[in-house]
Amino acid sequence: MKYFKTFCIGLFFVILSCEKKIDNFAPTINLKELLKNEKLNKAYSEFRIDNVGLFSGIEERESFMKFARETNNDVLISLTECDKPIIRCYAFKALVEKDYPYVRQVLFKHKNDNALIEYGAGQCIRMKRTVSSYMLLQLDPYSKSKNKFTKIEYDKIQKEFWKE
Repeated sequence: MKYFKTFCIGLFFVILSCEKKIDNFAPTINLKELLKNEKLNKAYSEFRIDNVGLFSGIEERESFMKFARETNNDVLISLTECDKPIIRCYAFKALVEKDYPYVRQVLFKHKNDNALIEYGAGQCIRMKRTVSSYMLLQLDPYSKSKNKFTKIEYDKIQKEFWKE
């Protein structure tokens, strides 16, 4: 009986640890492969020359607007699968700016995208944040996006993204 009790307790902890397993996002596309597309390579290169980092207000820069205009949604979705975290963020931001109707689905796919990016807020403030938190922020209740969340939705989703 004593061993059975120990076995049951051990089994309980094994089951509990399996339930808490979180699958982190795993990129599926290499940037070099994507840039073999000459049209994308040109648009991306011109954009990156002017934008070496990720910062607030990027959507107001002409180079970003041109990149978003010249890159179709399918390619932007591919870029959200890229091995470079900053590129995933640029692509997601472009989808938000283009009011891509399924942008929330892209966001939820990145729920556990815990790669760190450096983000500039203002002229001299730099911070690190995860790709998932950057993407979620793009749809906060105060954003200009047609796909933004209500305050109640955002609070609920934010808790879901941050649990664990």
